[in-house]
This record gives sequence, C-alpha cells and structure tokens, in this order.
Amino acid sequence: MSEPPVLVQAANGDAPAPGTPGYDCWNRIGIGGDRSCPELKLHVHCRNCPVFASAAKAFFDRSAPSGYLEEWTTWLARIDERANQAEAEAGAPGVHKGAGVLIFRLDQEWLAFRTQTVVEVTLPRPVHRIPHRTNAILNGLVNLRGQLQLCFSLHSLLGVHDSIAKPHAPSADGSGGSGELVDGPRRATTPERLIVLRDRERSEVWAFSTDEVHGVEHVARADMQSVPSTLANPAVSFSQAILPWNGRSVGFLDEQRVFAALRSIGQ
Repeated sequence: MSEPPVLVQAANGDAPAPGTPGYDCWNRIGIGGDRSCPELKLHVHCRNCPVFASAAKAFFDRSAPSGYLEEWTTWLARIDERANQAEAEAGAPGVHKGAGVLIFRLDQEWLAFRTQTVVEVTLPRPVHRIPHRTNAILNGLVNLRGQLQLCFSLHSLLGVHDSIAKPHAPSADGSGGSGELVDGPRRATTPERLIVLRDRERSEVWAFSTDEVHGVEHVARADMQSVPSTLANPAVSFSQAILPWNGRSVGFLDEQRVFAALRSIGQ
C-alpha cells in the first residue's frame, strides 16, 4: 500500500487570487518570491507578518477530506505490524542479539546506554535549579534547542563519586564556580559532555553530564557477560550486562531501570 497523500494548502489548478484563502503571497512577493511586498520593510521576514500567521492558522485548522484520516490510520497500522513482525523474527532486542551502544565515563567507571535510547550528545549547558525540587539526583533544567529538559546526576543515581579534580560545571549564569566564564573554545575542548536520553515508551527526555564520551560501538551477543551478583559496585543494580572493551569492563545500563528510578524522585 502506497503512502497516503499529504494535504496541501491550495488545490491543483489556477493559483488563488491575492487576499483569498490559499494565496501564498510569501512565495510570490515575499521572501520566497520577488520580495516586492511593501510589508517586508516593516516585518523584515514573512514569518513575522500577520498575514503569514493567519494563513498558517487556517492551514492547520482546515478539515481533512473524507477518508483521509482512515487511510492514514490503516497505513500506519500496517507499518507497526511489519515492524513487530521484523522484531519477532530477529529476536528480542538488546542483550539477545547484540546492540549498538554509546560508551561514556563517569569518574573511573565506563558505562554504556543503547544507542536507541540516546537522542544526542552535546556540550555542557548551564543548569537552572528548580525551587524545592533540586536535590542530589535532580540537578534542574537545561535548555536544549529552545526546550527546557530535566537534567539529573547519573553520578549520584549510581553512587559514583568524583575522585578527579576538574573545572566547575557551568551554573545558570554561564560561569564556573570560581566566577570564570565557561564558554568558547576552552569549553569545547573539555572532555565533559551532556548526554540526552529519551524514554520512547513515555516520551520523556532526560539529560545528564558525563566526564568523557568515547563514542558508539557495536557489541555482539557472544561478547556480553552476565553481571556478577557479588560485585560491590552501586552501578550493578542498573546494569543488564558487562561489556569487555579495550581491556576494560563496561557496565551496560538498563535504561528502563534508570528511567523508573528517575520517575520515583518526584513521587
């Protein structure tokens, strides 16, 4: 079954007349056209113009044609069926068939998350405290691409304590603990990174700071080792396997256990 058609603003045929629904002046006399619109002197860009805003509102508020929603529902349901069938044929994800993992370091501990859980790796950002909510695990909020996301301390959650002296993390005003600005080339060359995770089952996003990020590796099922029950390490309770890598033992974290622990903070 082919993909259903996407709704377009104007119907096929002659272009709508100026001032009528469907007339895309921004593509004719605006930024996308010959730029002869006199309103550009005032608004600079079409996206700042109330005509453009009104057209966008009308575009998203319009009614779908008959059968459109049903056709898309059927098409998306078939995609889910094919995805579930493919996963069933390949076996369970994660430990059973190997996995792509992002390896990172917290102090002396090397750990990993599945790449499907990782949204992005970025430079450290200022953390804004949440009144009466910030604690040892919940650090506060960080601005990621214009959206505020919860930032937590994986160090504190796993009981991994910093034993290596390193520059102070940036505070909400963009400076380090000593008052020195942490930005620019110096900040970009530090090994610390911010890892952003997404709980796809609940559409939740969490960010945490790391002392270093190695990168992505693919680990086969045969190389994964079971977690020793007698190992005296706080991170063990959150691990689903041990991965041998470059002569080190990497704790393969179970993201669902981590997410469950984070959700319990606010309860």
